[in-house]
Amino acid sequence: MINKIGFILMAICFCLTGLSAQNKDSVALKAIEDTDKIIIKRQHREVDAMYDSIYQWRITQKKLDDVYIPMDLLDCFKQLDKLMEPEVRERFMAFSDEEVDKKTHGSLGLWIDHKWQLSEGSRLSAYFRKMGVPHPQYMVGIIIRSYHRNLHKKDLKVKEQVEHFKELWKVEQKEMATEMLERKTSAPAPKEEDKTPGKSNKSK
Repeated sequence: MINKIGFILMAICFCLTGLSAQNKDSVALKAIEDTDKIIIKRQHREVDAMYDSIYQWRITQKKLDDVYIPMDLLDCFKQLDKLMEPEVRERFMAFSDEEVDKKTHGSLGLWIDHKWQLSEGSRLSAYFRKMGVPHPQYMVGIIIRSYHRNLHKKDLKVKEQVEHFKELWKVEQKEMATEMLERKTSAPAPKEEDKTPGKSNKSK
């Protein structure tokens, strides 16, 4: 009962405060133009090795911060069945397949990301990474839409969802690289000092 109350309160809290759980990459990005291709390369730092070792530990844990982490998508369904009150589930099911992620991503989605630690790394995020899902927010979207389809006894179409987000990621990365290149090329050149005879920068 406490978990259910906490689940609802957390969703409401996130919705009201507008907190964002979107993963913020701390590594630098470098845009490179190679013939007709735009590539984004991540510049690795020495601390990456430390974070990597922490990540490797995190993805082996059944619990993080004393919260059970589902091992896969079906396990997500089991946990959401336990945590979601019947009236909340009814409202969730009332959304259409096309709108359910958009309507609940800012509440249920933030709870999923926060509690199951998709951004920080967990065995659930590792499960999605192995499937090729490139970003935590896409993982959240797949969980929400798949759970909705499961409740309606529809085909989950997980593979199609993964491919959709892979393509979306490519588009977003290309747009990011293009924007970075445009900022670089449009930056104003530094002004030269006025070297006109008889003028001096020093005040007399």
